[in-house]
Amino acid sequence: MKHTAGVRLIDQAEQCVAQPRVEPVHLRLIGVSLNGLLRRVRESNVPGYEREGSYKEIQRQLIIMIGMFDGLSSQEIVTLTGHEKAQVSRAIKPLEEAGLIERPRLRAKLTLCAKGRTLYNRLLSMSRARDAMLTAGIPAESLKRFAAMTDELTIMAAHLYTEERRRSAKVGFINPSASSLDLPSWPQGRRVKVPTTHLVTPKLISLAAYLNRSAMLVYQRCEGLSHFQWQVLSRICDGSPMPLARLILDVGRDKSQVGRTVSHLETVDLILRSRPTLRRDIVLEPTSRGMDVFRSMYDVGLEREAMLMSGFTGDEQAAYLACLDRLTDNAQQMLEQGAAPM
Repeated sequence: MKHTAGVRLIDQAEQCVAQPRVEPVHLRLIGVSLNGLLRRVRESNVPGYEREGSYKEIQRQLIIMIGMFDGLSSQEIVTLTGHEKAQVSRAIKPLEEAGLIERPRLRAKLTLCAKGRTLYNRLLSMSRARDAMLTAGIPAESLKRFAAMTDELTIMAAHLYTEERRRSAKVGFINPSASSLDLPSWPQGRRVKVPTTHLVTPKLISLAAYLNRSAMLVYQRCEGLSHFQWQVLSRICDGSPMPLARLILDVGRDKSQVGRTVSHLETVDLILRSRPTLRRDIVLEPTSRGMDVFRSMYDVGLEREAMLMSGFTGDEQAAYLACLDRLTDNAQQMLEQGAAPM
């Protein structure tokens, strides 16, 4: 893989963060960092996007991408976004029914209707405003290179996902006929017009989607864990003893969902819960088996990340992660200050 995207970004890495970030082990993987960043971005932008109706994030993403490319087929959308085919199909149907997008026949390209073009322009304006706050303090050239590297990483992540599907199919974990095991083909051709800014968030959403889908297969194939179960286990192992109340805040999920996941991990002897005081506070700790699983899966994560970043030098990788850290800091400030564009 060519890595021209890292040129000049290296020299400007120190402008992205003042000091190196020291984080728990599980947060040093790109996929986990991306999920944390995107969660902050989503939560900070909920009020603004709610004004645009009840459309989900994937539907807003589809509207923007269809508009930017002046039309995309459903398969091209699957490739570009990293979402599952069924998920994209479910997102497309209500947009067609609402008169936002259309296509002359089933496998033809989807294009925006007049109503969809109006929504596209509003969403694009909001996305640019959001990205302006999210990327504050990052030099324009660094941001341009970061966006280009994200595009290359997304293609590599698609390779890793395809390979993991083949491995899972080989051992009978998934049905090989469920969907193609071939690497998806990237759409060719120019956009109608290149946006005046490099929209970072949609690129990061696509990268995270491929990494999450691939990781989900790995965790299930190796240890029988879902992606979220692994997230919970890793936080408990890396932050033991972990108060349950803090865990709920850290993962940003519903209390009942976290509770069910904790109960499952306890049932399979990966964690223990206790009440060290007379208060009702619950504290979670890993069992010896839980720590073994954590170390094993973290090693797998490191191997996968090495493959993901194999097309870039160590300096290029450090520069990319420095910008990712800066984006996360900015997203946290947006969330705390309620400064999302309305």
